[in-house]
Amino acid sequence: MSSASSSSFGSRREDRETALGILYSAETQGRESLELLNEQPVKAESYVYELISGVTEKLEVIDSLLEKNADEWRLERMPVIDRAVLRIAVLELITFPETSIATVINEAVEIVGEYSTEKSKRFVNGLLSEIADQVR
Repeated sequence: MSSASSSSFGSRREDRETALGILYSAETQGRESLELLNEQPVKAESYVYELISGVTEKLEVIDSLLEKNADEWRLERMPVIDRAVLRIAVLELITFPETSIATVINEAVEIVGEYSTEKSKRFVNGLLSEIADQVR
């Protein structure tokens, strides 16, 4: 993947939230995330596009890291929002070394806190911290 450039949507935070919406919608509608992405006004060189295509391409690796590190939590038991946020963050950890570990984890915790629960914030923080130690 190329070095990510900001999309026309705005900040990286907005791009992450847009990607979250696409991943969430795809899963809840039983559709492919790339199919939904192609229906959006997102440029191919945008960060949103890089996140969605990256999660799609590396889903097996990402999910393997999540399952290996999520003590007593199977991936399918996680709330859809949490799973989507985690997938985006793990992709950033393994694919975008220019984005600091602290930024990736902080953004994921803030986003999951906004769209999920307080318990999810702690879960996401701990899980991403463990994965970051392994992949960086």
